[in-house]
Amino acid sequence: MKKFLLIAVAASVLSTPAMAADWQGKTYGQDAMGLYDLNANVDTFCKFGTSSTGQNVSNAVVTPGAPGSAAEGDGTFTLDIQNDNDNTVQGALGRYKVAYAVCNTSHELTVQSQNGGLRNNATTSDTAFLSLVPYNVGMLFDGNGATTSSTNATSEFKLSTIREARAGEAEVGIEVPAQDKLLIQGRYSDRLVAAIRPFI
Repeated sequence: MKKFLLIAVAASVLSTPAMAADWQGKTYGQDAMGLYDLNANVDTFCKFGTSSTGQNVSNAVVTPGAPGSAAEGDGTFTLDIQNDNDNTVQGALGRYKVAYAVCNTSHELTVQSQNGGLRNNATTSDTAFLSLVPYNVGMLFDGNGATTSSTNATSEFKLSTIREARAGEAEVGIEVPAQDKLLIQGRYSDRLVAAIRPFI
């Protein structure tokens, strides 16, 4: 039975010999050696995996899955930045973790803040209050990364350049430093984009 299986496998790889040919008048090359070039093209691939979790370090609740899809590394940071004793800015820290990500070429880690910080549309001329609360944003990918302030990232900000393909865990961290400034009643918000950006 094994012998028949081996014959069947060999037949699937090698073609059937041709019918008998007329060998007179054929021409030949210099040797019985053929050189063959083989090739295959691979497209750029930089993606987050579908497994993500939130790490609530202090005064933060990090939820995967909104505003978009957890499969794309989206999530929400709900930050408790109000010190209930004196209405000043209290510190908050949360991390969004993607269990696996990959980029099969050289790449950059970039962040961009829509507002340059947590913005409240209500304002006052009194400088004791903040209508914009800056935060620090960090991004890591397979051990590579850096941190910057949201005020630096109102346009796309390059945190790090990695000149090779990498695969591993990815993380976005948000930290609001405590400040001796008062907060205005209402909603403070921002939209942050963190990306692994390929380049050739």
